[in-house]
Amino acid sequence: MSYLLMRSLRSLCFSAVFCLVMPFSTARGAEAEKLNVVYSSIAAVSLSSWIPKDAGIYKKHGLDVNLIYVAGSQAIATLISGDAQIAQGSGAAAMLSRLSGAEVKLIGNIINVIPMSFVTTPDIAGPQDLKGKTFGVSRFGSLTDVGLRKAVSEWGLDPNKDIKVIQTGGVPENLLFMQQGLIKGALISSPTLEKAKELGFKEILNLGSLKYRYPGTALVTTDAFIKNRAQTLNRFLKATLEGIKFAKTNPDFTVKVLGKYTRTTDAKLLDSAFHTYVLGYIRDFPTVSAEEVETALEEIAARNPKAKGADLKSFYDSAPLDQLAKEGFVRQLYPR
Repeated sequence: MSYLLMRSLRSLCFSAVFCLVMPFSTARGAEAEKLNVVYSSIAAVSLSSWIPKDAGIYKKHGLDVNLIYVAGSQAIATLISGDAQIAQGSGAAAMLSRLSGAEVKLIGNIINVIPMSFVTTPDIAGPQDLKGKTFGVSRFGSLTDVGLRKAVSEWGLDPNKDIKVIQTGGVPENLLFMQQGLIKGALISSPTLEKAKELGFKEILNLGSLKYRYPGTALVTTDAFIKNRAQTLNRFLKATLEGIKFAKTNPDFTVKVLGKYTRTTDAKLLDSAFHTYVLGYIRDFPTVSAEEVETALEEIAARNPKAKGADLKSFYDSAPLDQLAKEGFVRQLYPR
């Protein structure tokens, strides 16, 4: 944990001025606004939701946030049902829902790569060993599904014809299914990834290293929420950005929170996840771009004809985050 110790002074400095970064958005003593936020993965990618909750940053911005875990693409279904107002999960799953008529949009892109690795059993040595084998995804349409298809394609195979795919229910379950011999491989993220390697499974491909910009871990909400609760969304996004800054500058706290939600106590695994995800993948200003949406749309079009020729702008709205930049909030968080 030497890296964490080196950052301790910086962490203390940020913590000291934490409450002064921005004034409260609501009057002191005012009742916090309730908000249900669903996240789709028990992994380091979800820290941008966990940290604002556990550090009291949502409350600072006048929000009483209830975090709900729903694995994979079902997180978007929870949003559509009205049981949640905001979701953090696969951008592709949200876009598929939009194509099916759901009025949801991407409003942010926390991680614009696929921050997972293709992990297999030790006997997989090359592309020929994948053919006809069964692999796992958390849910069909989830990021683990998209990533698996991308990984198999990188090996020159057709994921729709050359492999079999089953649903496991989540990233930790992907590893469990591998241990039980039910699947030959899956997409796995930290800290489960480090555990898989310790158990002898093979990391075949780190998809995060590919030059492939994608709405990997997106923030999603409904058209109605963007229109009718703009101020609430503004406060939520402020808390999210402030939480990201807090996570990166308070490593000890972040590692503790990561361990809590992932039920991991191994300091080495947690430290590795902090370096890889918090410092490496999670973006300071997680805006969503047309390029990222277009990449996802092209991937979806290979399986869904409705995606061909679809209007890119109907899938995302970058205005709420852009507004924070115009207000000077981002500059206050990261003064030059």
